[in-house]
Amino acid sequence: MRFHWFWKKNPNIKIAVIDSQFPQARPMGFRNSEINAILRTVPNAHAFAMRPMRPGADAWFHHGYGVKKSAFRRNFRSYLGVYPENAGRISYLPRRLRGVRVVYSYFLAETYTLLPHLNKNKLPFVFVLYPGGGFGLNNASSDAMLRAIFTSPQFRRVIVTQPTTRDYLINNNFCTPNQIEYLFGGYAQFSPADVLPKQYYPADKDTIDICFVACKYSPRGIDKGYDLFIDAVRDLIHRHPNVRAHVVGNFNGSDIDVSDIRDKITFHGLLTPDALRKLYTRMDICISPNRPYKLFDGNFDGFPLGLEAMVFSTVLMTTDELNNNRGSFDDGRELIVIKPDATDIIARVDALIANPQNMYEIGRAGAMKLDTLMNPVQRSQHIIKILETIAGENEA
Repeated sequence: MRFHWFWKKNPNIKIAVIDSQFPQARPMGFRNSEINAILRTVPNAHAFAMRPMRPGADAWFHHGYGVKKSAFRRNFRSYLGVYPENAGRISYLPRRLRGVRVVYSYFLAETYTLLPHLNKNKLPFVFVLYPGGGFGLNNASSDAMLRAIFTSPQFRRVIVTQPTTRDYLINNNFCTPNQIEYLFGGYAQFSPADVLPKQYYPADKDTIDICFVACKYSPRGIDKGYDLFIDAVRDLIHRHPNVRAHVVGNFNGSDIDVSDIRDKITFHGLLTPDALRKLYTRMDICISPNRPYKLFDGNFDGFPLGLEAMVFSTVLMTTDELNNNRGSFDDGRELIVIKPDATDIIARVDALIANPQNMYEIGRAGAMKLDTLMNPVQRSQHIIKILETIAGENEA
């Protein structure tokens, strides 16, 4: 009965987005922004909160994905306080879902876990193979999950965001090149329209503000390079009285001892989009010294990690150990590629502190290039076009 009630209310779904985190009680992040863009743009699109599901035998992980219905209801109520216009556009995923023209999902692990549902309900699907999310280079378990997805009769397209990912799929014959859609970089939850007036040193403030923005997935955050960030800013703070450090994410002062700089480092926790954009207006440098292969076998982060800071003309310093930039950004003029080494980070920051004008020129140039390469409105339009093309092919 519940299924039939749902179907009467939604008789013609062109695009169904299925996700384990959406909707959130505190809406934030790129998935929230992209899914809302799809709902806003495509009248007969619908989003579904993934019910709890366990991965198959190929997975190297054992945790499941999805939310219980009670949690979905709580999250949905809070979400509607921010996006009331989507009251009739989001549902809890039913066990039977037929007639949808195309499903859209994120990440390897989540799509693999969802695969039995997609196959059973004969739902054509497109997914984004971002770095992380269970995807590892030369990882036997990851490869087996990829094979299961790409050999599904319901698979239609994969969207990849890094040259390394594209090359890996093609070179290992996971799928054909015409099944791959390449969209470099990532989806920023901010656009130039969100930018507030920048605060500059020394005209508007008397400090140089350096931030680290990431979630903690490992002890000391070594995969994201949190330990390198702390080593670097500790040295910088001791030598430059006007330097301040900021940490955004689920880190705190107990992860690594910072008692010697506790008066000059601020832990902001997880921030809403509005709070984050306000913070970025004061930030001069964002450091993202991420390291590949630390979280699990073959794991790596996308480039440029920390791209949202660039929207606000904050200089991004980030690693590129797998050479994913390949000329997309002009190193030293639009961002700064660093080694995963505190000494290198310190030297690069010292150079910017000595020349604030150059620092802000890099920040502004980076913002302009990012908007050219990864404007979120254009990116969502491109993704919607891909999905609508597949939906058209599956129209009865």
